[in-house]
Amino acid sequence: MGGPENLRLIVAGAAVLTLALVVDLGPGVALTGYFGLGPLILAAACPPLITAGIGGLTVIVAILSGLWDHRFGTQPHIAAIILVLVQSAIAVYICVYRDRQRSKLHRVQAVAEVAQRALLPAVPGQLDGAGFAARYLSAAQEASVGGDLYEVVPTANGIRVIIGDVRGKGLPAVRLASVVLGAFREAAVTWLDPEQVAAACARAVGREAGPEDFVTALVLDIHPDGRLGMCSAGHHPPRLVSADGSATLELRSPSPPLGLAERFTVTTAHWEIGDRLLLFTDGLIEARDAQRRFFPLDDRLDLLRGGGQDEALDRLIAAVGTHAGGALHDDLAILLAERQPVPIVAPTAKTAPTARVAAD
Repeated sequence: MGGPENLRLIVAGAAVLTLALVVDLGPGVALTGYFGLGPLILAAACPPLITAGIGGLTVIVAILSGLWDHRFGTQPHIAAIILVLVQSAIAVYICVYRDRQRSKLHRVQAVAEVAQRALLPAVPGQLDGAGFAARYLSAAQEASVGGDLYEVVPTANGIRVIIGDVRGKGLPAVRLASVVLGAFREAAVTWLDPEQVAAACARAVGREAGPEDFVTALVLDIHPDGRLGMCSAGHHPPRLVSADGSATLELRSPSPPLGLAERFTVTTAHWEIGDRLLLFTDGLIEARDAQRRFFPLDDRLDLLRGGGQDEALDRLIAAVGTHAGGALHDDLAILLAERQPVPIVAPTAKTAPTARVAAD
């Protein structure tokens, strides 16, 4: 709970207690039994020790109230004191229970973070011919991992990338995402063509998924000479952010998602040094504002120009958060690749062997 919300609860609790006390001071009015509402409201914001102290003070005030309303020691006065005592005890219990639940939530979040690092390790910042940056945002505030996935794998012929989105949420989606990533990591260094990699991932999904499960995915091959090979399984095409404008790379005959198809078509393209390629999942373009309007990605691609790749992604995420009012309705994975010059390694000069002449 945020600081301003805590402050509002504390002010509300103090106001209720003060109002009941002021009214109780009036002639012919006895509101002692309502004094316990103050600690009950404060229990939502204050720690147990402070709540217990305020509750104890409230009980003392309830006892002393019998002096000014001339009911001290009477049965209604004693009943009101018992009621305030019970309310204060309940308030302390609420604090203790809340702190325990908060501790459990923190442990769950810690486990989710470990699972995310295992499922989605950090992408390499730079490989031969390309640089990378990635972000993952979960729509569930209590967890940091879901069914979206991405991976970057260097191979002998270039760099292979996958980004995907598992249908559904929760642990079943996480499990299926791990199946796809495992299949991709193996197939990326085994098969020559991207459609073969996509087919291997599709077979893995077919073995593990339920009858209504599927995964949208995009397999991307990045070659050192600037060639791109893309294989879409029902996934959104990437956005190319270049110096002379922004464009969508049109996918030729995109195939159905993994789990619904096992044959895929490759689209080839080319990018120049300095160009950036944005890969993303549904959570980006389906983020809605208060009027239910989708995030206008194609109108905001200028955010990805200039600065480092991490800085560019931070600007894009900030824009999405502002558009959606800080509340995502779907998990979001984005990966930004930038073509960079391939480092030229100078050949090592070989020293000719020295001839050895034997003396006669």
